[in-house]
Amino acid sequence: MHATCWSDYLCPWCYVGRARSRLLEGLGVRVVHLPYELHPEIPPEGRRIRADGRLAPTFERVAEECEAVGLPWRAPTRMPNTRRALATAEWVRHHHPAAFDSLHASLFDAHFARGEPIDDRDVLDALVAAAGAPASRVRDAVEGGEGDALVDASMRAAREAGVGSTPTWVLDGGLVIPGALDAATLERWVRKIAGRSTG
Repeated sequence: MHATCWSDYLCPWCYVGRARSRLLEGLGVRVVHLPYELHPEIPPEGRRIRADGRLAPTFERVAEECEAVGLPWRAPTRMPNTRRALATAEWVRHHHPAAFDSLHASLFDAHFARGEPIDDRDVLDALVAAAGAPASRVRDAVEGGEGDALVDASMRAAREAGVGSTPTWVLDGGLVIPGALDAATLERWVRKIAGRSTG
């Protein structure tokens, strides 16, 4: 069984959703991660997040979820424009797939565990290199627009699949699972679908 997961590195529920993807993989589902630009309207300089602003209740819930699944959590104080990060990761997925899983995880960790600016070119270069891909080659490709084209293609595929938020998993047969669904319900659904396909 396969699942496609669309996510964005600024989405706190996508960060928590990594635990759901691990659950799927533990059930024998091959998960492919694709980029979804959740907030393209964020300016290049990003946006400040107030500690007592409208996201505070969400961050409190996410902190509880992170504690439950053993993920480190640091509430972000800034929301970056993630277009470059998404383009970088997707280019790496296509051209250096062995480095993608590490880069994908490190982008989430950089933003939500360490408070690093994942829209910064030097930060991205360091994460790409640590993941095992050639940072200068990746930077050149992204700055040449190759990564943007891949993100655009992923967004078209998301719309065709009925995806309008993050995180969203689409399983074989077109079942759409939006949001960080609780683990027990997710497991029940997947086992039911797997039973039908083998029955």
